[in-house]
Amino acid sequence: MWSDRLPPEDLRLLVNQILSVVPPASIEQWESPSPASQSEPGFAWFNGLPLSKPLAIATYSNGEGVVSGPKGSVRLHARGFDLLEALLTAWHGAPALLAGFLSYDLAAELEDLGPAPPESFQFPQLHFGLYKNAPAHQPEEELAPIFASCPVTSRPSRACFEAAVERIVAAIHAGDFFQTNLCRSLETCLQPGSEWALFQRLRRINPARYEAFLRIDVRRAVLSVSPETFLKVKNGVVESSPIKGTRPRGRAADEDAALARELLASEKDRAELAMIVDVTRNDLGRVCETGSVEVIQHAALMSLPTVHHLFSTVRGKLRPSSGLVDLLRAAFPAASITGAPKIEAMRAALREEGQWRGPCMGAIGWISLGRADSMELSVAIRTAFVSEGRVRYYAGCGITADSIPASEFAESRHKAAAFVSVLDRQDDP
Repeated sequence: MWSDRLPPEDLRLLVNQILSVVPPASIEQWESPSPASQSEPGFAWFNGLPLSKPLAIATYSNGEGVVSGPKGSVRLHARGFDLLEALLTAWHGAPALLAGFLSYDLAAELEDLGPAPPESFQFPQLHFGLYKNAPAHQPEEELAPIFASCPVTSRPSRACFEAAVERIVAAIHAGDFFQTNLCRSLETCLQPGSEWALFQRLRRINPARYEAFLRIDVRRAVLSVSPETFLKVKNGVVESSPIKGTRPRGRAADEDAALARELLASEKDRAELAMIVDVTRNDLGRVCETGSVEVIQHAALMSLPTVHHLFSTVRGKLRPSSGLVDLLRAAFPAASITGAPKIEAMRAALREEGQWRGPCMGAIGWISLGRADSMELSVAIRTAFVSEGRVRYYAGCGITADSIPASEFAESRHKAAAFVSVLDRQDDP
């Protein structure tokens, strides 16, 4: 369950194991870290600036974590959110931050999502580095060419995606749930070493509020250009800004304005967003002070280079007894990429997609380890990950009772357009 917490004695054991490889003295003596190369494991780049080389790296998959630091490495047997809580406890107060990602698939550790699909890639479910707060300077690097010689494949295919929409709509009419987020993955081969070039081209053609590149190792990386705030915490105040509703940008100013007006007036899209706002309010209400959760902005227009969106902002005040990991447990994954009611919507999506999502649709960002707890995580939409010479990108759509299969597939194409175009291909199937 999302509310399950590790017993104090088990948490202390994990903390002591972490401190055995990253003792407090090593953090205190950690001065002027040098910049890392984008091809070096542990390299992290956020919103225009790279972070310094990490002092430690924590990675986790399927019940086992590994923390590597100045004194070596230690294997830890724990669930993902328990490991994260142990990291925050061990390093609390340090003048540093944790930066990395949480895989969407960690949701299966919080709730029973039904039969698990087979894994089709090897990738961590959680990966964070311990970094100095200040970014390091890095000179501009010349971008290498991108080589994606094999065709782009879609899973599910167009026919299967539209059939899945039909089944979901029928389930909604039967009263099983109100809305779910259905994703298809686009995948192609990628020349090793061109991950950074792919990311830079993505952020140039489709810039967003949250831009991140995380190097896991020489053959694995995460690339994200997300416009959506999952959780932002400062001085105990939490904000989440779910996005729902999409229209492509117009080719001319009048066409573009008409598409924006159409989205703002769409009853279907506004209803979809309203449902997700309710889920977000419920998630924050689990850990926020009674009466503090409120919608401070609703159904506002967000215009990006390739699409228009609707978004809302929900705010609350964390209870003194609730920490950042409690908040993550309560709200993860983001409501906008799950559905309503949340658990049944996730189960339906997993059945139809038949595959894990990996870091896509999870969360990417940073957590401060200073005395004043703060955190900022994006929803990992417009996100790709590279593993063993393949790159995978997910495009999701909110499916409701009024969804039209062909229209939902077209929306997924709009959302994937930037990714397909930077590959210099036009074969989104």
